Amino acid sequence: MPAPWAGGAQVRIIGTLHGQTTINVLNFATNTVILDDPTGIGLLKALANAVSECVQTQLLRSVTSEWRFSKCDARRIHPTSGDVVDSDAPQDVLGEKSATSCSFIATLVSIGTGGGGRSGHGRMFLPPTGEAEISQSQIDGPTQLLIAAFLACVAGKFIGALATTEWRLGVLSRKKVNGALPSFDNRFREAISLNSSPVCAELRSLKVGHGV
Repeated sequence: MPAPWAGGAQVRIIGTLHGQTTINVLNFATNTVILDDPTGIGLLKALANAVSECVQTQLLRSVTSEWRFSKCDARRIHPTSGDVVDSDAPQDVLGEKSATSCSFIATLVSIGTGGGGRSGHGRMFLPPTGEAEISQSQIDGPTQLLIAAFLACVAGKFIGALATTEWRLGVLSRKKVNGALPSFDNRFREAISLNSSPVCAELRSLKVGHGV
């Protein structure tokens, strides 16, 4: 599904951990012409629901029980910006792994596009698994398999020619050229792979215990 892209969107996976909001942002593009209405609400809602299904059926199995999944939402970012569209209310909301005492631990996922440089790859920081599943900063093997199952769910829906939805996951560069952002088609690169690190990562932000 190559450029030029008919539409672009961002999806947020929103949850809470230790009273703080966690947000993961994923970028998508589609060649499907929006026909349902000028804002594409139906297409966006279907996108948000597709991501939410992977979170509920797979991601929750690999993250700490102290993380609560709130919702996914989507908004149009190309060719124009649009309002946020929420997914359906989730049925499953709590992670299934053991407790965690730190809010800044995360699981790092690399998004590969086959392109070089910083614009050719992206990163996603998933909520942490429980501390009982971590030893010497390494995520245990069974939990790594559960994380891989979530990534396989996302890839099956949004990566490659056999993807089951009309959207393609990718990396959206924010690098300016001569002080201006290039066109969406020149900034968006389709993802070809998703890989998680077995080593715990640190999510740097203004969370509890992080100095300013």
